[in-house]
Order: sequence, then structure tokens, then C-alpha cells
Amino acid sequence: MGVPDRRSVLRAAGAGALGLGGLTLGGAILAGCQDDPGQPSQPGPSGTSGPSGDSGPSGSPDWAALESRLTGPLLRPGSPGYTTASQLYDPAFDTIRPAAVARAASPADVTACVDFARQTELPITARAGGHSYGGYSSTTGLVVDVTEMSTVTTAADGTARIGAGALLVDVYDRLGQAGRALPAGSCPTVGIAGLSLGGGIGVLSRRHGLTCDRMLSADVVLASGELVHTDADHDADLFWALRGGGGGNVGIVTSFTFATHEATPLVLFTCHWPWSAAADVLAAWQRWISDPGGAPDTVWSSCVLSSAPRSGVGGTPVLRLSGVSCGGSDDAAIAGLRTVLAGLADAAGHQPSSTSVGRRDHRTAMLIEAGCAGMDVAACHLRGRTAGGTLPRIAQRAASAFLLEPISAAGISTLLGTIEQRQRTAGAGSAAVILDAWGGEINRVAPGDTAFVHRSAIASAQYVAGYSINDSTARKDANQGWLRSTVAAMAPFVSASAYQNYIDPELAHWDQAYYGDNLARLRRVKRAYDPDDLLHFAQGVTPA
Repeated sequence: MGVPDRRSVLRAAGAGALGLGGLTLGGAILAGCQDDPGQPSQPGPSGTSGPSGDSGPSGSPDWAALESRLTGPLLRPGSPGYTTASQLYDPAFDTIRPAAVARAASPADVTACVDFARQTELPITARAGGHSYGGYSSTTGLVVDVTEMSTVTTAADGTARIGAGALLVDVYDRLGQAGRALPAGSCPTVGIAGLSLGGGIGVLSRRHGLTCDRMLSADVVLASGELVHTDADHDADLFWALRGGGGGNVGIVTSFTFATHEATPLVLFTCHWPWSAAADVLAAWQRWISDPGGAPDTVWSSCVLSSAPRSGVGGTPVLRLSGVSCGGSDDAAIAGLRTVLAGLADAAGHQPSSTSVGRRDHRTAMLIEAGCAGMDVAACHLRGRTAGGTLPRIAQRAASAFLLEPISAAGISTLLGTIEQRQRTAGAGSAAVILDAWGGEINRVAPGDTAFVHRSAIASAQYVAGYSINDSTARKDANQGWLRSTVAAMAPFVSASAYQNYIDPELAHWDQAYYGDNLARLRRVKRAYDPDDLLHFAQGVTPA
């Protein structure tokens, strides 16, 4: 049986301990830590079939020459630490064996790596958290690991300079020590670079925008090896592309400057309904997040519909609504939130079987959302990757779509049917459809103002299928079959667009789905800054 996503399990356990209610282990999957783990295609001699792109010319690269230019270590097969350094978050990609992993300690190290890749024609990719759904933060060539560049410093004006290798749990912790916060994702081991370059949805985004919307500047090593500082007034097209144009396309970022906001206390809530109410609750929730007079921008929520393998094929799936309010945390604000939630229940025509609401300081709330309730920050890292880390790597497959309007009654019936079919499948792991509320501040930015084009969505849908890396090939194929059949079944009821941070290796017309009307400009920026497509991967933007 596949394991559910660690974040949802731990959030549920932590929430329960804090009086917020939650799910059992066999309940919902809540993605956010997951990237599409699908079994990677095995790179052949040319490397063209896998995430790595083209292999280099004949002859052995002079690795000693590269190492002599680096201040950080260069790890090659057989080196101590190579195996761990070569791994992504998802163990399905462990078959990809980089020729080397450079632990870049400075922008100069990144420049040395880019120069080396250009001269040797080796494929090159950057990595921070290693959460690429398609395994695109690995390669059979040279991996530039930027996690050593992870400092977080705040200024008196509320801005923060954050190294590209910083992980979200450390960003929240270090900003929180200065009383500041940044709207970003929930998974603790996702890197700030990949998240913000592809957009960056989080529990505060309806109020404070996407992570990329808070970006003020970035330092970037270009394909030429040049280090540039870009902002709205310097290399403005490059800056535009970095805000939502996807990671790994136009340069390797070494640091960012963001506009932060005050780290205020948050109110977390969780509601459960019986599965029999799912159709009515989902219809009401969609209206609640999108209609005037519904949920305010200060309230973010996620509606999760999931199978429950532990209850067996005769059991019922699980329906859960969870969310975060940043609209005040005093007694009056909490009473107001309860009134808003009661309005949702009345609109659905079904009262929840349980409702929990609790106030937490900002840091504690974000640890709960990260699945790290009751843990210290050191423990909220991957085991074997960071000292004191306790979190496991997880295998899942996933895909996504945006909702530009509420799913119709027929679409809701189809969606529920996919989960019910999964519930009836003996031996299948947990699966879920996760609907996250968008709108608010996200949609006040024009589609062309940044490379992130998805500015009219009311919600995103993520389809997640969990499995064990040790499953048989037949079971893995069945798991993938459920995912693709679910995507196909829901296609008539959702938009053709998809979230580039939930990158999907099997998505047809992926470039239009991710970038829409911004694709042409993004390709022109690629031509200007990487005309030879040095930073190439299977779903990378190509030069115009």
C-alpha cells in the first residue's frame, strides 16, 4: 500500500494535538511536498530520453580543472557523499546518476560550472530542494547544487535577501526571528528558488500574493557565465521572466531580494463532512471562494477529496476542508471566522461532522502546515540530508489543472467517481484531488505583468496518486493509469492550463498550458539570455 503524503499526515497529527482535528494515516493526501515522481525514462548514451538533455562530446571532461575553480566540493561517483548528493526528493529518480554534483558555495562557483558545461557541452542543471515533478533538477551531466548559498538576512525596510539554496522551513524560521514573513509554499524542504521562479502559491497568497510577486531583485548567473543583478530597472525582461517563467530556463539564480510582510498570528481551521455530502460541499465551496460576499481574501482554504486505503475497498473516501486565516486572531476575529465557516455549511446544506478552529503564532502555524507540528526546525528536514533531519523522501505521481470557474455538477460527479473508483481498488495507495483556493491578491496582478500568466483562476486542482517505490511494475502502472484516466476524465470540466510548479512530464502542449499568452515573450527572453539553450531540459522553454 502506498504511503500518503507526509505533510498531510503530520499536519493532521499535529493539528489533532493542538486541538484542530485531523485525519488518520489512511486519509487524505495533501501535496505540496510532492513533485511528479513518475518513473524516469532511462537516459541512454545520448541522455536525450531522460531529464538530462544531451550528453557531452567524446572524451573525458577535465574534472580536476573544474574542481580547481570551486570553493565548494565536487562530488563524483565513488566520492563520499555522492549518493545522497545525487538524489532528488523522490526516490523514483534514483536511477539518474549525475557525472558530478558541484556544491556551489558562491556565485563564482556557479560561473565556473556554467563555463565548464559550455566548454565541454555537458548537460547542466541547477538544484535547490530537488522537488521537480519531472526529475528535471537532476541530469546525467553536471548538477549545480546551490543549497550552500542559503543565508537569510532582513533589512530595516522590511526587505529580505535570501540565498537561492534556502529551504522554506529555514526561510520561515529566520524571517520569523525578525518578525517578518513571506507568502510561499508549505512543504518545508522545497527550495525558495524553484518555488518563486515558478510562481509560488501558499496559504497567505490570497492576501499577500504569490512568492514571485514579492520578488524585488535577483542575482543570476547567465548561460554566458556572467553574473548580473536584475530588477525592474536593470535587465527588466530577465526580471520579468524570473517571476513565474519556471525554474531552470533563463539562468541560475544565486540570491533574491523579497518584500516581506509582518509575521502576525494565524488562525487554522479544519472541517470534516461525511462523503455523502461531498457533492454539495464542493459546489458550495467553489461559490464560497469565488463569489462576492464569500470567503474574504484573508481566508485561504483547501478542499481535499481522498481515498482511505486503511478502511478497505468497502470503506468510504474522506472529505476535508482546511485553511488559514490571517485576518486577525483575537476573539472577535475568530468569532467572525466561525460565522464565515457556518455560512459555507449553510450553503452546502450539510453541517460538518467536526469543526476545529485554533489560534497559533505565525511560526508554529507554518510548522503545522509543513507537517512539522511539535518538531524543532532541525528535525523538519530530510533525513540524511541535513543534521538532525527526520523527514523521509516520498514517491508520488501527480498532475494539475486550473479552475477558471466552478466545476459543473457533471464535473463534480466525475471527480467524486474517480476517488470512489480508487477506494474500490484493492491494494491501491492513497489518492486525492486537492483543490486550493486562488484569487484575491494573486488575481490583481495583470497576466502580462510577470511571466506568471494564471491570474484568473479561482482554484487549482492537483491530482495525486501515492504508491510505494517497492511496488511491482504492474502496481506502479496501475497507479499511473488511475492518474492519467483521472486527468482525462476531468479535462472537459477544467481549463487546459496547468501550474508550472506542478510540472507534468506527460502533459501535452505543456508550454501553452504553463505559460499561455506569455510564452512568446518568454521565448524571446530565452533567446536573449540563453540563445544556445545551454540550460536545456525536456520541458524547458526554447529560444525563439
